[in-house]
Amino acid sequence: MLSITNAVLFARASLAIIFLWLGAMSFTAQGDLVMINWISGHVFLSGLLPQAASAAKAIGVYQVIMACLIGAPLPSGSFRRIGFIMLGIYSALALTVFLTNPVWIEAAGGFPAIGSGQGILKYLGILGLAMWAGSFDRSRMFSSRHSDLRRWSRPVMMGGLTIVLFWIGAMKFTAVEARGIEPLIQTSLLFSWMLNFMEIQVVSYIIGVIEIVTVLFLLASGFNRGLYAIGLTMASVTFLITLSFLVSFPGSWSSDLGGFPFLSGSGIFLIKDLALLAICVALAAEFREYRYGRRA
Repeated sequence: MLSITNAVLFARASLAIIFLWLGAMSFTAQGDLVMINWISGHVFLSGLLPQAASAAKAIGVYQVIMACLIGAPLPSGSFRRIGFIMLGIYSALALTVFLTNPVWIEAAGGFPAIGSGQGILKYLGILGLAMWAGSFDRSRMFSSRHSDLRRWSRPVMMGGLTIVLFWIGAMKFTAVEARGIEPLIQTSLLFSWMLNFMEIQVVSYIIGVIEIVTVLFLLASGFNRGLYAIGLTMASVTFLITLSFLVSFPGSWSSDLGGFPFLSGSGIFLIKDLALLAICVALAAEFREYRYGRRA
């Protein structure tokens, strides 16, 4: 049954899984590569490039501790709040990459053609989810901020969700994005049959239209609750499908490290959609509470 309580538990579990996994990956060669990509173009952190491997391991420890604090059934809400604060700081720092690193596709004319920044973009929604889920730990240390934090988290989650769907959906109308998703489509049981009837660019157009329509429905929340509910459902299905690529697309796993459970760059990008799915569940639970007047 969908409720605020269950949505919070799902959010905590999702965030714990994502960052335990990413934290463990930080101790591998793939983690070193991700760290090099992060700091090589960063205005303030590029000097750490010779220590990229050590920086990756430090971030890995940070992520594992953060994930354990968020996901573990600890008796005190204060410890969970600390984990959510750590995640908020991490997400905010990740978003600074947009201001310092080359995250745009120069072959497509640069901004707004987003390339490696697609994965970074998801941290806005993750920041909102951390704010939302963390607001329910009414510990003595943080109780006075409970209501405000929950209220502020909703537009951040909605912004993170709609910006990701719209921006990546709009990118589906470019040839470079169509080529990028072609391996995913070819190996997917849900989509591969489409290539028998149409070119990959047409398939990309269709997916882009669906994602943009989803955004329009989500933005109808202020005046049409029915469309908003449909938008949340469509967004949830979208992220369930993208998560299915972790199973269907062999490139989700690093062949250099022996495959599963070692994520590749594509796998690291895809697994973050578990947090976006958790945002859909959180917003749906909020919608249900608002509509039916039920309190968690």
